[in-house]
Amino acid sequence: MASSVVHLAITNELTKSINFNDTNRLKFGSVLVDAGSYGKSHLKVNVSDGKKKCYDFDRYRQMFGERMLADDLYLGYYLHLVQDALYRHYVYDRYHWNPMIPGNVERLHRDYSIVNHHVVTKYRLENDLVIPEDFENEDINQIDSFDTSKLMADMCSYFVPVAEEPIFFFTKEMSDEYITEALAFCIKEVENLRNGLPGIDMLAYAWERGVAQAKE
Repeated sequence: MASSVVHLAITNELTKSINFNDTNRLKFGSVLVDAGSYGKSHLKVNVSDGKKKCYDFDRYRQMFGERMLADDLYLGYYLHLVQDALYRHYVYDRYHWNPMIPGNVERLHRDYSIVNHHVVTKYRLENDLVIPEDFENEDINQIDSFDTSKLMADMCSYFVPVAEEPIFFFTKEMSDEYITEALAFCIKEVENLRNGLPGIDMLAYAWERGVAQAKE
């Protein structure tokens, strides 16, 4: 799904529009999802009699709905999942991404490494993530086991510029377009949660099983 740097950029922009209790915990939560096993940490679940899959926002809200309102790590984790649902719709439905063609996933990851530097520069990001003290005892570990050491090492590598090459699919312009749209959606999502209104509808972002199942 979207790169961790893109998630960090959206989160960084969110802090300019919304007040949070602890931006360090928010930012850590916003990339923590990528430190787990892909399907488990993203709370993927089968729906529609097993014909579709989606991110299980209902389960997450049931587990941590009240916690999200008080603890920004849990809100950041949730917003990562929201952003991934939006990203899947963005690349598959709007731009018709096909990961099933051999080599496409690898080419997309190369795009990410090129575009990351653009995102870091444009949104003035800093690699200032901090693993929360006593993280191993956080309730979020009920979802998955997270390799936080690898996450921190990966984040360092994402901030290292790479040589410019022709973009295969995911362009700098697409990253800006997606970040702008995801930011607006997440602002509204946070407002809804804080006002006791329904959050994102998981079924509205479900996708057909067996279609584009490769890990993006």
